Amino acid sequence: GPAPPEAFEAAFDEVARLEGILSNWRRTSEVSRLNRDAARAPVRCSAELFGAVDAALQWAEGTEGAFDPTVEPLVRALGLRGDDGRLPGTDDHAGTRAAGAPTAGDDDLAARQPIGWRHVHLDRLSRSVRFDAPGVGLDLGGIGKGIALDAAARVLRRHGVQRALVDFGGQILAFGHREDSPGWIIGIADPDDRGSAIGVVRVDDLSIATSSNSERFVDTRRGRLGHILDPIEGRPARFQGSLTVAAPDATSADALSTALFVMGPVKGAAWAEARDIAALYLWRDESGSIQWRASRAFGERFGGWVTTPGD
Repeated sequence: GPAPPEAFEAAFDEVARLEGILSNWRRTSEVSRLNRDAARAPVRCSAELFGAVDAALQWAEGTEGAFDPTVEPLVRALGLRGDDGRLPGTDDHAGTRAAGAPTAGDDDLAARQPIGWRHVHLDRLSRSVRFDAPGVGLDLGGIGKGIALDAAARVLRRHGVQRALVDFGGQILAFGHREDSPGWIIGIADPDDRGSAIGVVRVDDLSIATSSNSERFVDTRRGRLGHILDPIEGRPARFQGSLTVAAPDATSADALSTALFVMGPVKGAAWAEARDIAALYLWRDESGSIQWRASRAFGERFGGWVTTPGD
């Protein structure tokens, strides 16, 4: 039967609670306080924040730094978070916003930022986090949405919801399998226009996350900057298309979508292929035709996924 309305209310409350812990654009959030204090002394964390930092560091190590939560100083240095602290596209206005960015050369700027997940040290016994250099900062934006989705699904399950499709900011988590149901139909967006789908996939017991730099960017003195940063190069990721990835849980899908986008279609598709990860890269060539590259696991999982004819 239909899920009780209080189940969804409780799930929304859980997402809001986690935002108050993990969100970088709230100055009062627990992660903001951690960023202010952890270079001076170890900071004892809530179980939720400690778990998020722990997961983020594991993904950073696993992706050889393509995903790295320590990009926070670079986000600030590039002027990607406005005075209100929000990244572009997270509010109700259009996805663009003018921002004053420092005028120093890119390489110089990146070189001065203490970026790298090895700067962050966890102490499991005291559940505390310490930074080993001043200026280190965590931005959990590349994994926080997934953490919140997984938490919302746990709340729904606790309320007796056996099957649901949860959508949070474009990332999807489908849980609960039914033998008589072929799964939910989810559109794969045009890499240049999130509003139009170029294909569909069926989803069951799976999370799907898409990364793209086209929708969220900031106009700065050095031109238009996308919000997904390459932690190794210390600049916005170069890939101009979109990357869609499927994983068993939302946290993994979120971190992987960031990492694979940063890797780009050549390295990323091979990396996903080697790990049996379902990944699809889409982009437009000079003539405007859609090009794509998918890992074998993507084709197998989605039966060669259905494309609609291009224009």
